[in-house]
Amino acid sequence: MNSIKEASAVLRHRQFRSFWTGRVISSLGSAAAPIAVAFAALEAGGGVEWLGFILALNIAPQVLLLLVGGVLGDRVRRDRVMVAANAASGVVQVAMAILILTGEAELWMLATSVFLLGVASAFFQPASQGSIVQLVPPEQRVAANAVLRLPLNVAKVLGPALGGLVVALVGPGWALAFNACTFLLSVFFLASIRLPQPLKSKASGLSAFRTGWNEFSARRWYVIMVAQSTVTVLMWLVGFQLCGPVVSHSSLGGAFAWGLISGGFAFGLVGGSLVAVAVRPRRVGITVSLCLAAQALPLVALAFVAPIWVIVGAAVLAGIALDISIVSWSAFFQEQIPEGLQSRLSSISTFGQLLPVPIGYVLFGLLSGYVSNTVMVSLMSGILVVAALLPLLLPSIRQLRLGQMVDESMVGGGDPLLPDLLMRGAKGEGST
Repeated sequence: MNSIKEASAVLRHRQFRSFWTGRVISSLGSAAAPIAVAFAALEAGGGVEWLGFILALNIAPQVLLLLVGGVLGDRVRRDRVMVAANAASGVVQVAMAILILTGEAELWMLATSVFLLGVASAFFQPASQGSIVQLVPPEQRVAANAVLRLPLNVAKVLGPALGGLVVALVGPGWALAFNACTFLLSVFFLASIRLPQPLKSKASGLSAFRTGWNEFSARRWYVIMVAQSTVTVLMWLVGFQLCGPVVSHSSLGGAFAWGLISGGFAFGLVGGSLVAVAVRPRRVGITVSLCLAAQALPLVALAFVAPIWVIVGAAVLAGIALDISIVSWSAFFQEQIPEGLQSRLSSISTFGQLLPVPIGYVLFGLLSGYVSNTVMVSLMSGILVVAALLPLLLPSIRQLRLGQMVDESMVGGGDPLLPDLLMRGAKGEGST
């Protein structure tokens, strides 16, 4: 009952409601789009190599431009950045949907469209991450993150199932047309937000980035956790987003089966939001690490082509765990990082997470011709578990708690080797 009251209190803020509505609407279409893109590429004659290349092109501009987007999000009104990014995404999806529906689409056109969507995302995400602290009071941030995550995850449940069904019945073009409409509708709601203009600074954009980088590197706990997610995100995205559709296409019945699996994962995300609101885990380091390790469950099920209900069940459990970690980490991040740095540090962490992903998509796409899916996805799941649990060897990570400010002088003492290994992972060296 207390959780319901907190959620209601958050939604009484008019601007947060507009932000919430715009995010939810665009998320519904975006949840259906990856299935449409994957099967549009496969139907256009592209194999695993092409699919890996297309996925890499979506991530590459985010890697290249996220740091620019982070600086922009701390220097320009964040609502304007979000509106421009979603408007551009809507226009791109309209064009791609028309090309597919008219039979004119080619693989290079699909690749170009996902690249442009990645550019828009590079500016949208840091601005969005930094907006919550401007929309609700500090004591409501945990509830605000959970209230936002819950409908986003409901959209992720409905989106893949709807997308898989639409692709199976009428083709991927209509799924992308739906995504275009949701982007453009979200612009209407986001345009009603009026966030404060960031304080003007005489410092250059490069100087602002350097300040953000210094603040990032000074927080050793943050560097370690970003290094952890660098490896786990790579293994998850390549194993689930690249290999998952291929396994579904060849062994599980096609787009509808993949829609069920993706929908099951998103259904788990909804459950994770509910658990996070009700339980509110305090031990952030332990919670995040254990929950990330659970992402290996659906990868193992896919590797051995388990029955569809087993894969869906594993995806549900992984979704529950992941969203608990996201809600807990988001609240901890907003608590520990000053408001004026949040877009920059968010973009730096996302940059670290995404840096090896385009290479991973292309590399594993090429390796698929020489290594079986069972071997490749099993290897990914093993690396994911090790990377997720490795930081728990550090007392400083095990002691991270929500509601307790980190004493930077005490972080990482007596752990000289492991942080170096984790930093190598953050740079895409060694373990990746």
